[in-house]
Amino acid sequence: MASYDEIENTIVSGAKLQGTNACILILAILVASVGLNMNSTAVIIGAMLISPLMGGITSIAYGFATNNLGLAKWSAFRLGIQVCISILTSCVYFSVSPITEASGELLARTSPTVWDVIIAICGGLAGIIGQTRKEKSNVIPGVAIATALMPPLCTAGYGLAHMEFSYFFGALYLFFINGFFICVTAILVLKYLRVPQFKELGRKALSRIHRYMFIIAIITMIPSIYLAYDIVADSIETNNAESYIKKEFVFDGTQIMQKNIDTDTDCIEISLLGRDIGSAKRRELKDKLKDYGLGHYKLKLTQTNIDSGVSADEVRKLVSDMEETEDQPNVEEILTQKENEDLRAENEELQQDKEKLKEELEAERSKVIDVKQISGELNAINGKIDGAAAVYADVYLPGENNGSGGIIINLLVSEELSQKELDVVHGWLEKRLDSSEIAIFQQKTSVFKGEEQTEDKKKDTSSEKKNSDSSKADG
Repeated sequence: MASYDEIENTIVSGAKLQGTNACILILAILVASVGLNMNSTAVIIGAMLISPLMGGITSIAYGFATNNLGLAKWSAFRLGIQVCISILTSCVYFSVSPITEASGELLARTSPTVWDVIIAICGGLAGIIGQTRKEKSNVIPGVAIATALMPPLCTAGYGLAHMEFSYFFGALYLFFINGFFICVTAILVLKYLRVPQFKELGRKALSRIHRYMFIIAIITMIPSIYLAYDIVADSIETNNAESYIKKEFVFDGTQIMQKNIDTDTDCIEISLLGRDIGSAKRRELKDKLKDYGLGHYKLKLTQTNIDSGVSADEVRKLVSDMEETEDQPNVEEILTQKENEDLRAENEELQQDKEKLKEELEAERSKVIDVKQISGELNAINGKIDGAAAVYADVYLPGENNGSGGIIINLLVSEELSQKELDVVHGWLEKRLDSSEIAIFQQKTSVFKGEEQTEDKKKDTSSEKKNSDSSKADG
């Protein structure tokens, strides 16, 4: 053990609230807030290592152990200032941080249990033993990490910034548990080491102080025991539910794809894949819940049916193919994957048909004649040609079983072409269209447009009018 003077200097000096300590505290609380915000355990541990909060708690313990109530009160006042600085600093950070969702590390500091009391007691004992030894070690940093004084204050700041008062009070409760039981265990060790008393107190005064501490300890532990009971009860129910699922959900051709055990709503949700288990089996599974102490639970079953069934190996393979994502496998996605595997051959066949149709389409496209281009070229060859129509067609000749493909060209002409002109056009078309099977027709452009019929009607109408007028004159 170190000398009494050394113990006093070590403990009391750690509670000083100077500019340097205040700056370190603010920086530590900012680091811890960022770690909680980003859900980074390593960053949170770093913040706890540089936190100066532990010194104030052990200084309070030294004050009570030596009956120096003035030191205890002054240390408590300085610790209160540190707590306020920590909460305000974290509140400011979380108010401006764009990440507003509570991380898992942050939520873990909102519901303390009796295990936190045990950690605080063991950590307090280790911390004060380390401080009273001549040879210093890494006990104090380890205690700071184990008891986690800094993260609860950051969580309280988060609750204050976002008006989540359940987080705020839950985190403050955790900080109080840690601080109080570290202080109590430190007092017991210092009393055992018989550190020199600052002044002697009467038995009645000491008895009153001890009674108050005992009452506060009991009051502090009651909520944590209640919360711990809930956790233990939930853990037992979860284990029972896991056993129920493992033993009862064994089917041939049907496998479990998803399961969810919700102890808050007392509900078990299970998704099955494979052959339908039937309504009778469903009723039997619900009746079996009471055999596992889960009579108050609801069982929700959903099933995706596969008439041919599915084996456990197939399910494992399907699930392993989806393990690259962090999300739980989706039944519909797995079923789709299985169907795709079963229909792979058919898909390949459809792909071949697609390629075949594509080739046929390309062949048909190659038969398309650019009539606009050819019409312009024919007009350049012979000015009587105003335009043309062209099409590939199947030609059937009498007495022949099979038809042959040919090209039919209809020339729109201002006046009919002579046979010599037609021969010239025919020879050019054979080369231009790379085909010897070409039939050429010609039609006057005016007839195609219906202009000659209109003129004939006008003449007939005029003739009828003249005949009518002459008849009236004769009368």
